[in-house]
Amino acid sequence: MPTQEFGQIEIGLCSDLGGTALAGVRSLDLIRQPVEGAAGLRQYKADCRALFDHLKELMAEYDPQARIDFIETVPPADRVEEFAEVAADSGIPLKQFTRLCVIGGNDDEPDGLVAMRSYLELAKRAGTVDRINFQIFGDATTPSIEDIADFHAKVEEMAEKAGIDLLTETHVERYNHDPRRMVAAHEALQKRTDGRLGIRVCADLSHYVHQIGNSHFPQWPSISTGELRLDPFDPDNYISRNIIDKGMVWGGHLRAAMPNDLPPGQGSIQYPIADPKTDPETADLPNGGMKEPWDETKLRHWKEFYRQLFTYQLQHPERPVARFASEFIGDGGAGDYRVEPYSNVFQNIAAVSIAQRTIREIEADLAG
Repeated sequence: MPTQEFGQIEIGLCSDLGGTALAGVRSLDLIRQPVEGAAGLRQYKADCRALFDHLKELMAEYDPQARIDFIETVPPADRVEEFAEVAADSGIPLKQFTRLCVIGGNDDEPDGLVAMRSYLELAKRAGTVDRINFQIFGDATTPSIEDIADFHAKVEEMAEKAGIDLLTETHVERYNHDPRRMVAAHEALQKRTDGRLGIRVCADLSHYVHQIGNSHFPQWPSISTGELRLDPFDPDNYISRNIIDKGMVWGGHLRAAMPNDLPPGQGSIQYPIADPKTDPETADLPNGGMKEPWDETKLRHWKEFYRQLFTYQLQHPERPVARFASEFIGDGGAGDYRVEPYSNVFQNIAAVSIAQRTIREIEADLAG
């Protein structure tokens, strides 16, 4: 198969500008700090440029063949236009970001429709954003499937007018932590729109891989009985059969995870994609900052899911470009992500390189 006939895949970095994904990158801690006596957004340009220059340096040092195709982040609200301009000029354009929607709102968040209007306005200000990933807060019973489908129909109408594609991220503590709920909502949305609309998935499959063999999360009764099968090496697993092979995935997040039986708060949903001992910053720490030596074989389930995702996209050149952003996060304290002192920055850079290398390998296999 000629290279030009492959479906397009872009690999980028994900950061929340002030969170933990890129902590330690030059100028990141300065981007939101005002300059005393300075007037106008232009006064901050040097700080933003230093961020992107450092990211390119880190990428070149890790893998000269690799490239960062885009950045996924919520830009600082008072500097949106400037940040997007510098990102594009640096060759790492701001193309999308991820936010939360709460249907009906709650004590902490406004109604999801109100929130989506603000997200679309933010995207408009950036000028380079054409996709928004959003999470719908919920659990195994709420919101109802009909309420989710109704919400999707309404926000899709809003986004269509703005020229933005909406993707729903798979995530813990969201209604689609049970993937069957998301497929049911997709089918309900298709039914009410006569097939015109469906759910576009932002696949962060770490949120499913970590449930394999895990008795501490809500889907365990279904998983333990075999009703919900999540092992990617099982040809009848729910994710491959009902989500990947049905073409629902438009992109995703690259945070590696392994099957485990860790409870919430103990790092169940993240495992390094590269050995932290190979990171100069943590090489002198025992196990590179991990409790036990890094073991690549623990990633086989996660890697298999993404091999399937990349393969499906490459085999369908008629599809829109699929974008995947690395997303290693967590501050090293109690939580579902990084709970050990290895470096998220190193893992995010490594994830870009490893994903692009995997794509090249798949292309070679498909080309015969």
